[in-house]
Amino acid sequence: MRADKPVKPGWFFRNGRQYLAVSEVPATVNLTTSEVTDAISLGQLRIERVNGCKVVAMEELFDWIDMQESGRGQA
Repeated sequence: MRADKPVKPGWFFRNGRQYLAVSEVPATVNLTTSEVTDAISLGQLRIERVNGCKVVAMEELFDWIDMQESGRGQA
């Protein structure tokens, strides 16, 4: 008997933190692939590996989005 609800592919939980596969980030948060790639390349988003999959912590992703939105408002 399974007590947990099924999790959508690309979503991971580890040590009480929620993660999203890097490949799912653009579609999930309505960004372009290049925006996500640039953020990772510049070290603004840190990727980790969960079961061999590259993931981003949801908390860090939302913090990065907030930072981007506050920067756009100042321009």
